[in-house]
Amino acid sequence: MSKKTRGIVATTAIITIMTLCFKLLGFVKQAVVAYYFGTTDATDIYYVAFNFVGSLSSAFIRAITISLVSIYTHALVQKGREAASRLLSACLELLLPIVLFVLLIAYMITPQIAGILAPSYDASRSLLLQEYLKICYPFFLFSVVTLVWTSMLDANKDFTIARTESAITSITTILACVLLYNIQAVTSLVIAQYVSYSIFAGLLLIRGRRYFKFTFVKFSQVPEIKLVLMTALPLFIGNSVSQINKIVDNSLSTGLGAGNASALSYAVVLEDFVCNILINNVVDVLYVNFSTYSAEGNKEKLGDTMRSAINIMICIMIPITVITCMCAREIVSIAYYRGSFTWNSVLMTSAALIGYALGFLSSGVRDIVLRGLYSFKDTKGPMITGFFAVGFNIFFSILLSRFIGVLGISVASSISMTVNFIINSHMLKKHMPEYKFRKHVPVLVKQVPAVAVLFLVVIGCKHIFSSNVLTFGFSALAGLIVYALVLSLENIPEVDMLKEKVLGKVRK
Repeated sequence: MSKKTRGIVATTAIITIMTLCFKLLGFVKQAVVAYYFGTTDATDIYYVAFNFVGSLSSAFIRAITISLVSIYTHALVQKGREAASRLLSACLELLLPIVLFVLLIAYMITPQIAGILAPSYDASRSLLLQEYLKICYPFFLFSVVTLVWTSMLDANKDFTIARTESAITSITTILACVLLYNIQAVTSLVIAQYVSYSIFAGLLLIRGRRYFKFTFVKFSQVPEIKLVLMTALPLFIGNSVSQINKIVDNSLSTGLGAGNASALSYAVVLEDFVCNILINNVVDVLYVNFSTYSAEGNKEKLGDTMRSAINIMICIMIPITVITCMCAREIVSIAYYRGSFTWNSVLMTSAALIGYALGFLSSGVRDIVLRGLYSFKDTKGPMITGFFAVGFNIFFSILLSRFIGVLGISVASSISMTVNFIINSHMLKKHMPEYKFRKHVPVLVKQVPAVAVLFLVVIGCKHIFSSNVLTFGFSALAGLIVYALVLSLENIPEVDMLKEKVLGKVRK
């Protein structure tokens, strides 16, 4: 493995450790929220409103960010920092009016939005949902403004500040719950979001000054802005379609009874813990390097890095999936089971968590393959596959939720991700004819003995320990150690590389 690839692994490891610390703080935050609010109608309404605005922001932000990182990197490499800064200035001049117009439309049609999000709500709950929607809408503006600076820092391989957002949100939310719960109730969560966004935006502005200074420019002087729009539009359509999944999921969950929408949101937090640490950090670092290799025309290096990343993702995500599914109740109990969070809340949330965990591997591989496509500025293909994935998700969400409730909604999400990555893997061959996903099959097959041993370890821990903490702790620790030992005997190059790096650090 080359020196540059080792550098990618090292950078990813540092960011992953840092994110792990922040996410552990996030666990504390969510435990505090669960303690004070539990799973009730009030929390359902807040989460439906907040998740809708989050979905709207995610569709917009991911489209612009993915497009902007690639094109900004290309401008930086080919034309220098001044041209790259002009591109960012042009993006801000274009985005801010669009965002304000979208917010104006959202305020005007809020009653209709509330009716779509929660068709089963009566008049009083619908009015409360409308109030929370109006309070949460400005989050969209905060998100879009900060995305430009985050994209710029990522493109310059300065990942630290952008990864502090979760820590800032956690601290402000904990303080808001403790200090404001008796005064503001659920609204204290909204206040915490406003404060955290403001602090995070300030840090980004301070850090970003070394790379970028805003200046008014004419769009005609920045030809790259047209390319950003051309590549972002299909991404936005594709991401908007995928966000329909979440809207449908929330809508269905509100019809399953009080607390189900909250349970789904609590499960998503636990899912995000895994995805942010073990998936997003990897693909964020990889994407910058994918874009650099693509700009340099080095397809061979891009392909080698992608294959190694997918193999590592397989070796990491399969044991995480097994442990999460087998210890779902213990995980949820450790995180939330106290205060207003009842045992019924544990059962609902753990069921949703199992469904999401089944899609961990698909999510990781899908995101790596998507970044490969995006590095070639291919955004139309993923947009088309997004329509198919959404169709599968909506169909299975409606079907399975009738039989297995909230579990069916999260299982449908995992099915959708699997369909998505299979189709996108096939589409990647257009740019990299030598790439074949079947090359990863030997690595997948080699997981079987390790999975069998891991299953026995977790079963043993469940019989030995009665404490949730001890059961999960020993299942995760002993299970992952045994899993790693089995893999180390199976001659997987990426595992051997990681083992050599760890042993090298120990020797030093």
